[in-house]
Amino acid sequence: MALNKQQQAAVNFNGEHLLLLAGAGTGKTHTIIERIAHLIKSGVDPQRILMLTFTRRAAKEMSDRLYSLVGDNAKLITSGTFHYFCLLLMRRYATMFELQNVTIIDRDDQLQLMKMIRADKRKKNEKFPKASELLSLFSYSRSKNIPPEEYLTKYSSHSDEIQKRLLQIFDEYNQKKQQNRYLDYDDILFYFAKALHHSAVLRNKISSLYDYILVDEMQDTNPLQWMILEALHDPAKLFCVGDDAQSIYAFRGADFHNVHSFTKRIANSEILKLTENYRSTQEILDLANWILDQSPLNYDKHLSAFRGIGVKPEFKDFPNDYEEAGWVVRDIINKHSNGNKWSDQMILVRSAYTARAIEGKLIERSVPYKFIGGTGLLQSSHVKDIFALIKAVANHQDVLSWSRFLCLWPKIGEKTAFNHIQKFINIHDPIKANEIICSTLKNRPEILAVIKRIQNSQNIPSLIITETVNAMSELLEQKYDRWETRLKDFKILVTLSEKYKSIHNFIETYTLETVSNSEAEHEDENDFVTLITVHSAKGTEAKVCYLIKAEPGIYPHSRSTENTDEMEEERRILYVAVTRAKDLLYITRNKAKLFNNNFGNSFFARHNNNNFYNTPQEQPYFLRDIPASLIKSESSVAEKIENLEDNYNNSNYQNFRKKSIIIDDDWGF
Repeated sequence: MALNKQQQAAVNFNGEHLLLLAGAGTGKTHTIIERIAHLIKSGVDPQRILMLTFTRRAAKEMSDRLYSLVGDNAKLITSGTFHYFCLLLMRRYATMFELQNVTIIDRDDQLQLMKMIRADKRKKNEKFPKASELLSLFSYSRSKNIPPEEYLTKYSSHSDEIQKRLLQIFDEYNQKKQQNRYLDYDDILFYFAKALHHSAVLRNKISSLYDYILVDEMQDTNPLQWMILEALHDPAKLFCVGDDAQSIYAFRGADFHNVHSFTKRIANSEILKLTENYRSTQEILDLANWILDQSPLNYDKHLSAFRGIGVKPEFKDFPNDYEEAGWVVRDIINKHSNGNKWSDQMILVRSAYTARAIEGKLIERSVPYKFIGGTGLLQSSHVKDIFALIKAVANHQDVLSWSRFLCLWPKIGEKTAFNHIQKFINIHDPIKANEIICSTLKNRPEILAVIKRIQNSQNIPSLIITETVNAMSELLEQKYDRWETRLKDFKILVTLSEKYKSIHNFIETYTLETVSNSEAEHEDENDFVTLITVHSAKGTEAKVCYLIKAEPGIYPHSRSTENTDEMEEERRILYVAVTRAKDLLYITRNKAKLFNNNFGNSFFARHNNNNFYNTPQEQPYFLRDIPASLIKSESSVAEKIENLEDNYNNSNYQNFRKKSIIIDDDWGF
């Protein structure tokens, strides 16, 4: 593809350091590759070029595409992730880094080590962060290059007493690594950055290796990665590509200011922009541009569509989450019937929890889908716990289900559970096996009571699931937080099970073939609807996008504060979501969330000049004052508003509204 004028200017840049602000869909990867090819064709030694990416997949894609332009020279440049690059140099100069004979441990090794340390710090029957959460907290504090104590105080909601024990765990975790000469994922960046800034000799040796350093996804760099670039630039020239409007990973340590304040931090640096979008139509970009224009920050970037005009984004409001999910899935099915591939359509959600109703409806209607960025409904731990008991009762020889169920109970670990199971697992007669189960667990009447309760249930899937949830709620509520939210997941399971006559059929369909039950009916395994969290959606696109639950409390999230950095990241998350759509963008909302309490005179549909929907002034909402000119509507804005106001004043509608809010309480996430 030929370069446009903006891309050509970036490729031919002849200054010292450049930040290329590449808006969504503007061809940044193409520009980076052409820049490297230009340098090599201009006589730069490819061995003196360093290309840093954030994923191995991105590095491989760039290397493969570069090979088609410069041949074997592509193999001579150093390319890879920050971690790959740092480890490569740390191995080369092991004595200077004082890291001889170290062993790199992976995520599983880290978890095992953290579990060992955590076991001694957790009190009996206490809700305490899991090892995976502990690793994340410690990792993010290091990525931000701030002390764990400061990170916990700022980003954690744990009590002071628990925070104190977390700090003890982190200290012991570091000690264990040092004793065993382990190096984990975060250590690689941490020790590399630290060594560069403490040793002028080492810094000069490594910085002299490269003349040009190119960085992809600059907005995702954290303070440690910034320290590395800061140490290596000069004499090397930086060519950093990113988009401040797509910086959405602060919780992982990414520093928005690495891009937004680039020229202030790097002397002799310049900024160029890519604003011609090759993905979306102008109407979709007009909405995206408007979202950024509402910010107090100066993004100073408006995207224009290479493809020209198309269809305006369309808002759809529903009385509850379940009807919202029903419409989305029906529309997907209709478009597929009319010739769209399943993969032409993408559903964007804020979190796994906000996806529950949608996921349930996709399963119910046998639509092939893949969930990216969150734990699927049927893979959630609390749902698996419920199914463990159901499956164990249905098949007494199901070792895994019995083990999972028994290990939920106090004083039963994996070894004890295994010993119990061995007594009946090889008995083929269900009646005899049940007698042994009762004998084995006679000293645990609370466990036997739950088992017998399910055994005596009617063989109706919806009733069995309901009875199992009721029987295990007290036990599981002690294990999980946000229990009220998790209970709503079980209501979806009940709905899904209602069309099945036996629990065996339901288990076979939704458990044994959880991922592929609907996909198996399609020859093309790559053709599926993508259900994806916005945080996982960068770099993705689809012809038709459904941005669901785009309502108050979600954009911005109710947990966000009025801190400018947090609120602006929330705005950027919405911007990223909108810019995934190529041809059609549907934005759906729960009407009951718009008609919330304390609404007063700020009627949800009351328009002000050209504003479309307004929501309560008490709660921040990024789509509150969206101009009607940016939105597709079936009737004129004034007519639509008037109809809504008439409905609102109608007593029957008031009753419907109350019912809707009740439904929302049942199904809202």
